[in-house]
Amino acid sequence: MTKLFLRISSAHTLRETMGVILYGEQRKHDTGAIVVVDEKGDFAGVLTPHHVVLGLLNEHDPSEAGATEEVFLHSVEDHLGNTVLDVLPATQPTVSPSAPLAQLIRLAAEGSYECIPVIEEGRVEGLVYITDIFKAAASIALNPETDGILLEDE
Repeated sequence: MTKLFLRISSAHTLRETMGVILYGEQRKHDTGAIVVVDEKGDFAGVLTPHHVVLGLLNEHDPSEAGATEEVFLHSVEDHLGNTVLDVLPATQPTVSPSAPLAQLIRLAAEGSYECIPVIEEGRVEGLVYITDIFKAAASIALNPETDGILLEDE
């Protein structure tokens, strides 16, 4: 679990969110998942750059015949003022700090999430990235002491 992550308010606009993502990149922060909090500071969801791009595109389909950069830019301009809440996924699994690895694996398998937030009393304590879940599962599966698979050198 990582305890270092970006946070943003659900009231921020997509324009502001893009600035946060770019600022985070410049500061070498992980911007693959941003915790969204409501007006009380409680967890509201997880936003990824993918969600922002989809929110900017809205109904615009860049693969349509006649889709030009100008049409795309017009769509983006029309949606920069939308809020994070407008593009935030409706569901996001969460776990408590005592969640077992098996629960994390099950949640990771159920959907395509960048991470799973660890929540305690409505507040985000940290993020468990899917890659972290994979590494933990792989270390068990590949450990001969736990009757896992042993990969031998060729």
